[in-house]
Amino acid sequence: MSGHRRVRALPAEVETHARTSAFVLALALLAASGLSGCGKSINELDKQATARRLVMEKALAVSLAEEREKDRRMRDGAAAQASERIASDTAEHERDLAQIALARAVVTPQQQEAERAEVLRKYADKLRQTMSDPASVQMRSAELSPKLNGMCAEFNAKTKAGAYAGFKRAVVTDLRVAVEEAPTKELMTQFLLFQIAARDTGCFPDVQSVHILE
Repeated sequence: MSGHRRVRALPAEVETHARTSAFVLALALLAASGLSGCGKSINELDKQATARRLVMEKALAVSLAEEREKDRRMRDGAAAQASERIASDTAEHERDLAQIALARAVVTPQQQEAERAEVLRKYADKLRQTMSDPASVQMRSAELSPKLNGMCAEFNAKTKAGAYAGFKRAVVTDLRVAVEEAPTKELMTQFLLFQIAARDTGCFPDVQSVHILE
């Protein structure tokens, strides 16, 4: 026709190829758009997860700190109680010791005399038991030695023959009963033991002037 430009029709294969290319391009653009949107969503989820993790870590740290503080306060409290108990027990023990020391320090004259009499009784009994007839023993001038480590006394007792031998001096200690004997050959050992006992206890001052040959 005159005045009109004729448009050549595209072959069917070309048109189909063009439509396919356009569809693929659209899918690619849609996929790219979707991936972009998904990427933003994942980032935000990561941020939220990170925020929650930080909050939980902070809460856990605070909880652990509180527990440690509670443990510390409990330990400090237990240590304080133990220290108070030890101090209390120590003070009580010291008070008991002080009372005992005071009771021992404050001894009445009657108590001293009773203790003295008891010690003399024990020494006197020891002297009697060395005699052949303990019931016959007569004693005089019995007293504690000047050094308070024995008894000085004079005694008389019956012999095996039943007669009194006469008063003799004796020194009685925790170790032995030393009877004064004459310095004869037969009785020299007893004589020396009496001399030594008298010097050790302070009994019978006249013994100090006797020279013992070593």
